Amino acid sequence: MKTELPDNDVSTSIFIVRQDLSTEDALVNASELLASALATANEQAFSLSGSERLQTFGLAQLIENAGLLVDVALERLSPTDI
Repeated sequence: MKTELPDNDVSTSIFIVRQDLSTEDALVNASELLASALATANEQAFSLSGSERLQTFGLAQLIENAGLLVDVALERLSPTDI
């Protein structure tokens, strides 16, 4: 899904993905962002209690699942021999 903005369009977005970013680089960066989000969610969960703690651990699980999907896509794109 590619959406190109006209050259004269003034966007209010502060985050723009480079057009020349490779799929592999995009997946690597997404994996790193998800890993950071997972670490943050887990750290916060340990400082909470009750339902807030459970919700935050649930969020961490969703982040971890998304990270696994990205990692599988990355491995399929660029397999590593182990």
